[in-house]
Amino acid sequence: MRLLAGMQTGFRSKPNEGGVSPSPLAGMTLLVRRGLNRPGPRQGFVLAAVLIVILLASMVAISLMFRLRAEETAVAAGAGSEQAWAAAMSGVYEAIRVVSQSAPGALDWQDAPELFRDHLAFDDGSDRWFFSVYSMGEPDSQSARFGLADEAGKLNLNYATEASLGKIPKLTPYLVQGLLDFLDADNLPRPEGAEQEYYDTLAHPYSVLNGPLSTFEELLLVRGFTPSLLYGEDVNLNFQLDPNENDGPEQFPPDNGDGKLDCGLRPYLTVASYDVNEDNAGVPRTDINDSEEPFSEADVPKPLGQYVTALRRNKLRIAQPADLLEAKQKLKDEKGAEIEMASGVGKAELPSLLDQFTTRPEYRLRGLINVNTASARVLQTVPDLDETLADAIVAARRHLRTEQRRNIAWLYQQDLVNAERFKKLAPFLTSRSLQFHFQVVGYGVPSGRYRVLEAIIDLGGGKATITYLRDLTRLGLPFRIDQGENAKKLVLSPPGQPRLPMRSNRASARTNRMAPLWGEEAGHA
Repeated sequence: MRLLAGMQTGFRSKPNEGGVSPSPLAGMTLLVRRGLNRPGPRQGFVLAAVLIVILLASMVAISLMFRLRAEETAVAAGAGSEQAWAAAMSGVYEAIRVVSQSAPGALDWQDAPELFRDHLAFDDGSDRWFFSVYSMGEPDSQSARFGLADEAGKLNLNYATEASLGKIPKLTPYLVQGLLDFLDADNLPRPEGAEQEYYDTLAHPYSVLNGPLSTFEELLLVRGFTPSLLYGEDVNLNFQLDPNENDGPEQFPPDNGDGKLDCGLRPYLTVASYDVNEDNAGVPRTDINDSEEPFSEADVPKPLGQYVTALRRNKLRIAQPADLLEAKQKLKDEKGAEIEMASGVGKAELPSLLDQFTTRPEYRLRGLINVNTASARVLQTVPDLDETLADAIVAARRHLRTEQRRNIAWLYQQDLVNAERFKKLAPFLTSRSLQFHFQVVGYGVPSGRYRVLEAIIDLGGGKATITYLRDLTRLGLPFRIDQGENAKKLVLSPPGQPRLPMRSNRASARTNRMAPLWGEEAGHA
């Protein structure tokens, strides 16, 4: 009652002009109305919730738009990348076509810009796609060439001797013996070698191969072999001296700043080379030592046919066909009488002798070095072939005709060696190229998208195959693309000149991340 009275008292007011006092309930109603018109905390919360919902919806919409745009960009980039890959593979198959049609002794695949430079592969309406095939140039050229490199022009390290490997630059006895221990089947280390016991002590142990290497890069598994030893200063593998490869310690990779590109061991070593025991027409050679193998004296000069027949009749074996060069000895005739016989093989007969005959039963002849393509340094790895003779061979072969290069007989025919020395060299030499190494860049104009591939192709066995394929795109564009009047030309930058900037700096950053590993040994990377 007191509360009600108080409420009544609180709402009591003066009479209005008409003399009528307002009702207490009227005052209470006015107070309630004023309270409803004042904003409360619940209304503020609702407003904030609405704003948050709008913000979240906007973020979802923007995110969806970004994802759609990113997907569209990714599809476009992926399509461009696939087109560049297809252009590069067109270069690989063009290389196969060229060498498959090349005549024995021909070197038209070695440096042929008209065939391998800026070759139009296809036009998709928005881009014209080209490829360029290139490989390492001559040792003194310090530049790439548009063509292929012969793997038989290198030393096959799977079949090389310690003496031969020791003649390769930078291969010390420590490295050579470690390599031979890694390849041989036994567990006996050489004085400076390393067998399984060493590899078991590494932070990440692994087994030695005890067999031939499958790729050149597997050398990195061998103790002491580092990327800098394999690739030298050519960190992006483009066979050119780039500014960062000729500035001393300023930028990666480490280099001596002498103005010459050091390509490491790549110019000298391979694991892919072999010849086949067939003549230049693809016919299996006749084994001189096999008396049961058919042999017709009519197919060769008469003195040679009679000499080979006499050897078989007397059950005499020779080490190699070259032993018949200027050969004379006493042999028994059909009646058993001993007579002096001569092979009749001289300069004119030597090429056909070496092409048609053999003394080896195996089909693949491994470890032979091509006398027509090997550098002077590689030629010196052949026993009894010194620096003077190597330089003479390189100089003389520049003037040979294609038919002369079909056979190693030209060494004797050109009077570079006498008969006795030729017989010593012949077991280690060949004149044919069957495995080829090269790189190819496929690129589009005007988009500038590209892919870079490294490949080895093999023509041995009658069917061309791709035996090695590696994507080198991550190392960057190897040359500058001329966007000038023709808008398609791939330009070899002169030493010291910068190349076209990358579409992004990811390749450069990746190269810089390789720097700490560039000089590390196997097992410590």
